[in-house]
Amino acid sequence: MSMTATMTRMNINLLSPTDKQALTQNTYAKKSYFQDLFTKDQIEVNCESFSRSFQNEIERILLEKNLIEEETPLECLHEVLSDEMKAYNFDDGVNKISTYFYETDQAFMKVYHQYIQFLREHFVKEPFWFQETPTIRIHCPNARNSHHYPRYHTDIAYGHPPEEINIWLPLTDILTGHGFRTMSVSSSKSIIESFDYHYEKFINEAIHNKNFSAYCDTLSAPAPTSFGEMLAFDPRCIHTGEPLVSHTRASMDIRILPLSQYKKMTIEYQGSGRRKILFSPGNCYNIQNSDYFLENTGI
Repeated sequence: MSMTATMTRMNINLLSPTDKQALTQNTYAKKSYFQDLFTKDQIEVNCESFSRSFQNEIERILLEKNLIEEETPLECLHEVLSDEMKAYNFDDGVNKISTYFYETDQAFMKVYHQYIQFLREHFVKEPFWFQETPTIRIHCPNARNSHHYPRYHTDIAYGHPPEEINIWLPLTDILTGHGFRTMSVSSSKSIIESFDYHYEKFINEAIHNKNFSAYCDTLSAPAPTSFGEMLAFDPRCIHTGEPLVSHTRASMDIRILPLSQYKKMTIEYQGSGRRKILFSPGNCYNIQNSDYFLENTGI
């Protein structure tokens, strides 16, 4: 099985604004791979053993990196972290404590790769490209720049392929809420359509207009996903984080891209953030697809 695909694709940044609009409109006009597979916009899947393993790994890394002095339940991290660690960067909504998980270690990645095997066998059941490094988020209550949230978006609006599948895994209990909200595809389409399929206009409004955010609140719902389950959703679903009330929320999110969908893509997608990362094998995704990786690493 091939590790990578060789089709030549046009970089999305080379498209004219009109072509980008047309691409977005077409994305929302058809039934998605996710909907074909699951007949829903989002589903929950039990993966409790992995939830606990990831929770334990994060607690271990926090101690080994001297980020905390003694074992502390993740939901109580805000009680022991400094204000500097908890404060959000207003530009991207990332706090300093989360940046320490941009790199993990071999033990953590072993669990992650076992999780990839679980997804292959029990979720998608076809080969896929997978995010090389999962995104760990630690959100704390009453953190400086919490007004960054809510910031409604779709990953597609930031350059991700619409063929991806979003996976969100809470690593703490719901308690007073996860601080994470999602919309249906239908509601998301109505919003994107109201901006004439201009993602840039939508994102600008979501960042700067609190009345618009309040309107989005009426169309979205808090994630009901219990600890021990993962939430997978159609990438067209608008979603957001929101300020926590009284506990810390730890979570992990990854994106996977089924090979059957990747092979059909005529566009090379690229992130709009600081890194301008390409959503392709060897860049955002592991250079080996799930099956090639699992067959050759003995997971």
